Amino acid sequence: MKYQEWQKKTNRFVAMTGYTEEKFSELLPYFREAHDEYLSAYRMDGKRRRGLRSYTMYANSPLPCMEERLSFILSYLKPNPIQEAHADLFGIEQKQCYLLIHGLREILHRAPEVAGSVPAQTDAELQEVLSGRTSEED
Repeated sequence: MKYQEWQKKTNRFVAMTGYTEEKFSELLPYFREAHDEYLSAYRMDGKRRRGLRSYTMYANSPLPCMEERLSFILSYLKPNPIQEAHADLFGIEQKQCYLLIHGLREILHRAPEVAGSVPAQTDAELQEVLSGRTSEED
């Protein structure tokens, strides 16, 4: 459950939801009320129910508590910093993600050179590459 994971790290919680835990807790009762009111008249897919009923959250729900539901929708609506979202997906810290992104990007940029397939930047370089290939083929 992401809410419980994010709650352990204040910076990650703010990065993923856009709210501090304090502001999240202030919003939660209003969300709960709106949630229960909406789902008493409508299904989750937006279709109207035949009659009003009290809403019951089932234990086997993919989002089994109100905190999880609120954190889910907030994290969806918040334009996450790419590194924080990427770090979360891979289960690493944002700082590690930053270092890996920059290091691996540099390595990736060098890979064509190591493979000997760097594109020519000028006409002279292109002619040199082409002349080298034709002499190798003969």
